[in-house]
Amino acid sequence: MGYPTLLFPSKIVSAVELRETSKGMEIWDPIRKKWLVAVPEEWVRQHCIAYLEALGFHKSNMSTEAGVQTGFKHKRTDIVAGKDGKPIILVECKAPSVTLSQVTFNQAFNYNQSIKAPFIWLTNGMQHLYWDCAKNAPCTSLPLSESI
Repeated sequence: MGYPTLLFPSKIVSAVELRETSKGMEIWDPIRKKWLVAVPEEWVRQHCIAYLEALGFHKSNMSTEAGVQTGFKHKRTDIVAGKDGKPIILVECKAPSVTLSQVTFNQAFNYNQSIKAPFIWLTNGMQHLYWDCAKNAPCTSLPLSESI
């Protein structure tokens, strides 16, 4: 399986670790501290983790695939990056082939009803959409950890 070039700085791309095994390509998840099958959504998720680290969010303040209760359903968030024990950014990752849509935004917004992060980041690695929940409006970038 070929991996598409995602729209991240080269410094981020080089931080993502891949290895080939008898089971296929695997990607290192520094949050869960284990190798995972390198499916397209995981490819995007690991680039997002590296990008959040570049923004100053330490991986010890990130969670991946954490459970969240939405109404009567139990779901899993892709990434939540926090600071001082508070969630700051909820990230919803999709595979590069998945178009970001209102459905994607609604999914993240529903998760954020429980998480209460001030920022939402929707991405398929090719397109990045940022939402400032306090202003209830799109924003052009994510905050640096030090600015929060």
